[in-house]
Amino acid sequence: MKTFWTRIGLTLLPLLLLGTFSVQAETAAESDTTRIGWWVLGMEASNNSSFFGRNTATRYPYVAPSVTYVHRTGLWASVSAYQLFNTEDYIDQLDMTLGYSFKLRKRLEVDLAYSHFTFGKHTPLVNASTTDALLAKTAYDWKYVYTSLTGSYIIGSGNDVFTVLENSRFIPLNPIWKGIIPVGLDPKVSITAGTQRFSETHTATTTRKKAASGGSSGGGPLGGVLDPLKPGGGSSNPEDGTTEETTTTTTTTNVSRFRVLNYELKVPLVVYYGSFEFEPSWRYAIPVNKIKGDESRAQSFYTLSVKYTF
Repeated sequence: MKTFWTRIGLTLLPLLLLGTFSVQAETAAESDTTRIGWWVLGMEASNNSSFFGRNTATRYPYVAPSVTYVHRTGLWASVSAYQLFNTEDYIDQLDMTLGYSFKLRKRLEVDLAYSHFTFGKHTPLVNASTTDALLAKTAYDWKYVYTSLTGSYIIGSGNDVFTVLENSRFIPLNPIWKGIIPVGLDPKVSITAGTQRFSETHTATTTRKKAASGGSSGGGPLGGVLDPLKPGGGSSNPEDGTTEETTTTTTTTNVSRFRVLNYELKVPLVVYYGSFEFEPSWRYAIPVNKIKGDESRAQSFYTLSVKYTF
């Protein structure tokens, strides 16, 4: 059974792009003051698909090529295609994202983006009602810790809100052996929260008394008070001549709650070689507050990302 998480598919992966292009634009601007913009060609491969830590019993490894243009002003546009292994479609998902990155202060960055998604006909990650997303991210450099808060609003028949709080710090490693090639670790710890849609069932039981057949409980034309066969209105025992009737009512309603969904640790190794950037990474995700039908489990993910900037 497909849960909400498998239906949205790779919809939220543009969150990983926020902030990346602002850093690339800033670095490129510092090294070349004459260029108007930069192109970034990327390729990512992973052993399994994950959506805020949610996953399915069936593994869906994928490859995802991407093309991005970053303008000097902070505007950027990106197109990414995702191909899941062992699926019928050549392209399972196509993302088109337009964003804008800028700084409010020296250490405070803001990223805004809008994404539109299309899906392959047979992809297991299709959700026809999920077509667009609005994304926003703020990040502050505390010197020792880099903190970012990302929010996303998914547009569709079932609109949902997600937030990701992440703390990281890039640790350069090449000074240890005085290497020329920049190498570093960028460990990240994150907490994801969002809305969950599920059904709640409530059962109510009511009991009422009614007169038994052949008896009277004040239901006559004069209420039984003047019944000549029952002086004083009948028996002095209120329980005599009555029975209990029990009615059970079951109601099912759709409920949406905002809760913590996932805890995650990610350790990327970042290697810069000229215009290339290589990033093999290990990530461990722990899904929490799972609802009925959610097959997610805690597990490791291995990803390799390669980017070329020109």
